[in-house]
Amino acid sequence: MFGKNAWNLIATVLDIVARGTILVLIVYFIYTNALKCYDYGYRVFTEDPISSGNGREVTVTVPAGFSGRDLGELFEERGLSRDWILLMLQYYASEYREDIVPGTYTLSTAMTAEEMFEAMAEAAKAEALPAEEEEEPEKPLESGEDEAVPELLETPDDTEGTEGQTDGASDQ
Repeated sequence: MFGKNAWNLIATVLDIVARGTILVLIVYFIYTNALKCYDYGYRVFTEDPISSGNGREVTVTVPAGFSGRDLGELFEERGLSRDWILLMLQYYASEYREDIVPGTYTLSTAMTAEEMFEAMAEAAKAEALPAEEEEEPEKPLESGEDEAVPELLETPDDTEGTEGQTDGASDQ
């Protein structure tokens, strides 16, 4: 019924349609995921608190050996975050990440993630300061014992190495 050329034409058209469909799917996949990435990237730095005003105070206990994921899931479960993945990204981008230690903290739903991390870091530092002061008391000097005084560095003599040189003012 159809000749060899007709089958080749049909195969070519189907090949073009299949390639076009695959190309459209790839572009759609890239476009939708780029929008998601942009949205997350934007929200990492601009996410609003859960509630405005005073909010509601929530007590959370951060366990020892926690990760950003653990913190995100805990905060979402307690109503301090809308999205645990977003909070995890905010935690890893936070300047307070190294200062947050396990413990119990009282936070508010009116705080942004950065404000919560800052409050947790400040509470951890405030808790650590009295302990450090108790551990290292200053030892009083015993009688006849002087504090070590650093020796002053000797300055080179200003006339050294200037033999035969003139400042130019004495020539005139």
